[in-house]
Amino acid sequence: MHGGLELARPRRRKKRIWIAAAVLLVVGLVVSAPYGAALLPAGLSRCLGAVANWVRPHYTEELAALQQQNARLHSRLALAEEAQAENEALRSLLGCGRTEGHWQPARVTARRSEVATLACTAAVGAAVLDPQGRYAGQVVEGGADGTCEFAFAGTENAPCAGLSGSAAGLLERKNGWFLAGLPADCGLTAGSVVTTPGGEWLGELAAAPQPDSDGLTARAPLTDTADLNSTVFFVKIE
Repeated sequence: MHGGLELARPRRRKKRIWIAAAVLLVVGLVVSAPYGAALLPAGLSRCLGAVANWVRPHYTEELAALQQQNARLHSRLALAEEAQAENEALRSLLGCGRTEGHWQPARVTARRSEVATLACTAAVGAAVLDPQGRYAGQVVEGGADGTCEFAFAGTENAPCAGLSGSAAGLLERKNGWFLAGLPADCGLTAGSVVTTPGGEWLGELAAAPQPDSDGLTARAPLTDTADLNSTVFFVKIE
C-alpha cells in the first residue's frame, strides 16, 4: 500500500510542473504583447518593402512592353480600317453595274466645303465616282506629293450637265440636287435616269420637271445621287 502511494507522487509532480509552465507562458505572452505589437508593423513594413523592391522592376518592364505592343496594335488597326474601307468601296463599285472603264480607289485625306483631297495621282478633268458608281465630281488639280484635289459636282469648279432622254439640263446643288434649265416641254417623268455627258450616273428624277417662272425652262429634284461624305472615291484612269 505504501509502495503504491510512492509511485503516484511523481505523476502528480509532473502534472504540477506542466501547469506551472503553462501559466508562466501565458503570463509571458501577456507581458510581452505590447512590445510585440510595436515591433510587428515595422517588421511587416520591412518585409513588404523588400517584396516591392523585387517586384517593381519586373512590373515596370512588363508594363513598358505591353504599352509598346498596344501602340503597335493601334497603328496596325488604323491601317486595317483604311484598307477595309477601300475594300468595301471597291466591292460596292464592282457590284453597282453602272460603271465602265478603269477606276482607281482613292482615300480622302482632307475635306472642305466644295473640294476634297484624295490619296492618288490623276489627270485634271478625270471623273470621280462614289463607291456606288455615282458621279461625284472631277479632278481639278494634281499634287506632286501623290495626292490630287477634286471638286464636287455642281460647284463653281466642277459645273456639270445632266442628260435625260433627249433633254439636257444643268446640275445644281442648293438645298439638294436639282437638274435645272430643262426645256419646259421636255416630257420627262419621275424615275427618268440622268447621266453626265461622259455617261456616268448622276441620279434619277425624283419628280416630273416643273416649269420655272419664265415658262421656258423647267427643273426637277434628283434622287440616288452621289454620297459626297464617303471616305473613299474612285478616279477614272484613261
